[in-house]
Amino acid sequence: MKKGIVLVANLKSQWYSENLIYSIRKSGCELPIRLIHFGGEKINSQYILKEAEFLTVEDFSEEARNFIHNLRSVLTECPMGFLYRFLAFFSDWDEFIYTDNDIVALMNWERLFEFSEDYDLVHADTEYTTCGIHNYILPEKVKEIFGSESLNSAITAGHILVKKSQKMIDDMNAAVDWFKQNPEIPKKHDQSLLHIASLIGDWKMLNLCKAPFNWLSSWSGDYINTLDLIHAIQGGYKQNTESYQFWYSQLSEEAQKTIDKQSSSFALDVPISHLHYSGRGRLGSESIDDLMYSSQTDKERMMSLYKVQSSDLFYITYIRNQSKRVKRRLKRILNL
Repeated sequence: MKKGIVLVANLKSQWYSENLIYSIRKSGCELPIRLIHFGGEKINSQYILKEAEFLTVEDFSEEARNFIHNLRSVLTECPMGFLYRFLAFFSDWDEFIYTDNDIVALMNWERLFEFSEDYDLVHADTEYTTCGIHNYILPEKVKEIFGSESLNSAITAGHILVKKSQKMIDDMNAAVDWFKQNPEIPKKHDQSLLHIASLIGDWKMLNLCKAPFNWLSSWSGDYINTLDLIHAIQGGYKQNTESYQFWYSQLSEEAQKTIDKQSSSFALDVPISHLHYSGRGRLGSESIDDLMYSSQTDKERMMSLYKVQSSDLFYITYIRNQSKRVKRRLKRILNL
């Protein structure tokens, strides 16, 4: 079977991509990589062009481009460039890993394909513990329509292994129609649509962060600092995140006992496939900070860390993030 890794980038996100590809190759992964142009100025990194095949939307079929435009008709909060990840469903690969750029590979991702035989989609994240708040304006409505357990199959769209099929494409088109029929329920971005498509199509999905595998959370914000991350990977202590604790507290007593039984023993060398930056969560050093600049020289790395910490210290990062939230909220209100 043909398989590989897909990412989407442009000149603005080039440094992210360089570090991502560096971490993939440093892990020993030799899978082919395809980089789809996000839009705007094109990358010019010789390292990326050496390691990855550069593609644009024009390299895909008319059917693929029409599919992206259909997604865009409802995903109004998602830049067109982000949607180009779905072009991979129209490639000549049978299986692929899509990955966001703000990710660092912590293992050889070829290992993930060992789990894909019986599944449409494999992922390793704890999005299910957020109870749908990032995907839906009215998450309880999703449970009413698709069942009480529907939010527990949530996906972080930033890192997924897909065994592509025409059925999955059809299900995503059906999800577009569902968005049009239920505009008040979902947030208008690709992650929520992917989840709705999985519910409509009853996809076979495996989340390696759930029992019996119990891989570690791949979100950087779930670790206090780099030491916390290292301790978690080594095992030997219970690493429950705030989101997990909240999710666990909502379960019935019987469900809690089942979870406790499945996760009763500690494992050493606990697997973690990757670390996802996905926005700075607080003032101070993030567990991923050192890793995000692994491909740089010592001098470049120190300067990058200085800029990041200065932005945090003077609340530039906080103000920037709040500004983005306000803009998104205003846009949502104006579209109502």
